Amino acid sequence: MRELRDRVAVVTGAASGIGRGMAEAFAAEGMKLVLADVDAGALATTSGELRSAGAQVADVPTDVRDQSAVDALAKAALAEYGAVHVVCNNAGVWTMGAEWETELADWEWVIAVNLFGVVHGVRSFVPVLLDQPEGGHVVNTASMGGLFAGPFIGPYSATKHAVVGLSKSLRAELAARGANVGVSVVCPGEIDTPLVHKVNARPDRDTAAPEMRPDVQGMLGAMRDGLARGMSPRDAGQIVLEAVREGRFWVLPNGAHHMDLLRNEMQELFAAI
Repeated sequence: MRELRDRVAVVTGAASGIGRGMAEAFAAEGMKLVLADVDAGALATTSGELRSAGAQVADVPTDVRDQSAVDALAKAALAEYGAVHVVCNNAGVWTMGAEWETELADWEWVIAVNLFGVVHGVRSFVPVLLDQPEGGHVVNTASMGGLFAGPFIGPYSATKHAVVGLSKSLRAELAARGANVGVSVVCPGEIDTPLVHKVNARPDRDTAAPEMRPDVQGMLGAMRDGLARGMSPRDAGQIVLEAVREGRFWVLPNGAHHMDLLRNEMQELFAAI
């Protein structure tokens, strides 16, 4: 999709982090925006700031766990602009802890947002893209945690691995149909986003989150330190924009920092053959 000016981009999880970075990059390119987030207040702030900078923005508070809410988001985008060209299934959450000690409700929350949020986006928007002569592009946000795994992020890593697999299959299915719809899967590494400060922040929790064990707390501290030195969300958003323009599937902001880990992952796999 070489020409992006005046095209319409829908971004979930757009109030902060990489979602906001995508929105800023798309707006600078002259795209029209439909921004969604479960945090209505933060969404209104982000949308207002982008409008003040000259962007065309519609904001639709959306809980991506709910298929009907994502369907409503698609309808709102079409009602506002008459078309959708780029769909970014980006909303994400995370929790930390050993897998066997993680509450079942936390597992369900992470899977509902990180995996089913993407499933719902694909089901709501791909038919729209297929019906347009100009086609479109789907961007699914996974993670470096979807390519290799570390300790204490089991639910997050499981969902991000699933998003990578889902995106590969989606690309193959669209190609088999001869569709003019591209797919990108974004696997960011260290990005300086607020997500790292919202661990175990399940919104319907009726008690305090369990206290982290020292090994988990130490890992969280190291992750926060690394992400604080990471790429800005705006720079990551620009990388996503260029991937959409060029039709690239793999999008690895700061992936070069993880070459050794990726190489080790492949070598372990090949050694087992």
